[in-house]
Amino acid sequence: MTTHKILISQAWREQDVPHFAEYVKELESRNCEVVLYPSTGNMSENDILTWAKGCCAHICGGVQYSARVMDGLPDLKMIARIGVGYETVDIPAASERGILVATTPGAGAETVSEHAITMIAALSRRVFENDRMVRSGGWTTITGHSVYRRVLGIVGFGLIGRQLAKWAKGFDMKILAYDPMPDEIYAKKHGVIYVSLETLLKESDYVSLHLPLTPSTKGLIGENELALMKSEAFLINAARGGIVKEKALYQALKNRRIAGAALDVFEQEPIGADNPLLALDNVIFSPHMAGSTFEGLDAIVGMAVRNVCQMLDGETPAGLRNPEAFQRR
Repeated sequence: MTTHKILISQAWREQDVPHFAEYVKELESRNCEVVLYPSTGNMSENDILTWAKGCCAHICGGVQYSARVMDGLPDLKMIARIGVGYETVDIPAASERGILVATTPGAGAETVSEHAITMIAALSRRVFENDRMVRSGGWTTITGHSVYRRVLGIVGFGLIGRQLAKWAKGFDMKILAYDPMPDEIYAKKHGVIYVSLETLLKESDYVSLHLPLTPSTKGLIGENELALMKSEAFLINAARGGIVKEKALYQALKNRRIAGAALDVFEQEPIGADNPLLALDNVIFSPHMAGSTFEGLDAIVGMAVRNVCQMLDGETPAGLRNPEAFQRR
């Protein structure tokens, strides 16, 4: 029986995924040899070429898969991405070579949206500013706003955006949504109002981004868009860094054109130590971990493994992003 070699790499530890050993056994039950990349750091192209040699599938995060790398891995049949983003994979090149690219849509929706609503509350109630004040020996009140009955604008109303809307309904918030493919039936049923991006930016107290990074969304939020926002509004980005123009955001935050921001993703990751955003006191940062809870990691790693198992079984993977590659194979 043919042995299938599977490489798993990601910026998390094995112990952070409660059922990781079971997922490995699931692959091994299909006569797979599972290879674990020993570092949580980013893989270079040469690292991929070395470690994925002879592998039919690579379960990974945001590693760069160029045509050059794919040409150096003739046995590769699948790139199984953990999460919903796949902008670092050359999809046309993968499809041309019959390499399936799969993601894990829906598996991390609850976790990412939970992070977003947490940041909304922390920004609004100025939790971190009060924390710093108390730690420095102060005992005054830095007053913020209630979240209840305010306006939340969700840019990108897919599975994550919809889950965020559910959390927000608990605060009796008015939900505005912008999406290039609106689902009016869903919106009417759940009390969501679709509006233009311009209207959303003008009317929202919180603007939360939940859309993929594509040529059409790169730089979507820049100087002109930030200028439309209320001076007391907050921007939350738990999607992709390239969607927001960081220089424009820095100026808007520095000049208090908007009240603050919560950023989980950045144009450059890890964020550079010289990034001027780090000097601002009206920003909350996290290291691209909105989906990284024990439960969230378990869900997305489990789905990535199932995508590989479906490929090995000759089935169409649930998270397949390039069906043309499946047809070519």
